[in-house]
Amino acid sequence: MTTSLLLQAPCVEMERLENLWFQLSKTACNLKCKNCFLSCTNKYNVKSFLQMDKIKSSLLDSKDTLKAVYLTGGEPLIHPDFNNILRLCLKFADTTVLTNGTMLNDKKTRFLKQIQQDYSYELIFRVSLDSYDENKNDAIRGYGNFRKVLSGIQNLLKYDFNPIISVVNFEGEEEELIKSKFAEVFKIIDFEVEDINFKIIPPLKLGGCKNIYGDYSDTDFVSTEMMKNKEFDCKNSRIVADDGVYACASLVNDFRGKVGSSMKDFSKRVFLESNACYTCATCKTRMFNNNW
Repeated sequence: MTTSLLLQAPCVEMERLENLWFQLSKTACNLKCKNCFLSCTNKYNVKSFLQMDKIKSSLLDSKDTLKAVYLTGGEPLIHPDFNNILRLCLKFADTTVLTNGTMLNDKKTRFLKQIQQDYSYELIFRVSLDSYDENKNDAIRGYGNFRKVLSGIQNLLKYDFNPIISVVNFEGEEEELIKSKFAEVFKIIDFEVEDINFKIIPPLKLGGCKNIYGDYSDTDFVSTEMMKNKEFDCKNSRIVADDGVYACASLVNDFRGKVGSSMKDFSKRVFLESNACYTCATCKTRMFNNNW
């Protein structure tokens, strides 16, 4: 739904590129969650993956100001060249992997730790869980998902990673309640969580999420007043996808969010005309980048 014209929408001007995202696997994923805003699918082929040469050239074009790299999908761990991509990214900056956590078995996690030890930059994992309630989580993400993810988190802890738990607050609960409920769950695996271990964001009413929770209303657009004292991710971030560069992860494949064909020619200006920008504007923290 378009709720504001291009000339009326507020504009964000990038000050400095610090966060570079890569959509490694488009909408390819080993899961098929009902509420996925990208409507990811577990049916994919070799064309579903971002090519290494595009990743390398983007990093080189951004290296002078780069502070953090983010690897997302779909599920980034299914990329056939993920290990080499990770090695490359860790040469440039701290790297965060956004994952559903189901592929983090002991062997894989141990191997990823060995990769990190070869570099001075930090490897960070953001692991998705939709609810602290096992039944609610599995109703959306598939039977047995909750326990698989807990096992993955336990493996991360075993190899001295300090994971961030990514929670989409679909039910509009108080954040302190969410944190306390998760803290009770994580006692089972001896994971003592702090505020830094949580990334809690509102839902993007796109794709599968829109089908479950409804569409945006005609008043859900970014106003000039909402721009005050709000740190938008697009102020210092860009995401590289297979078909070009976008302002943020929520706008991939949305022509309104496309800002260039490569990191050599991307625009530093983006108009917040998408309804997804409204969700970002109402988020208490940064919508996509890590909170620190």
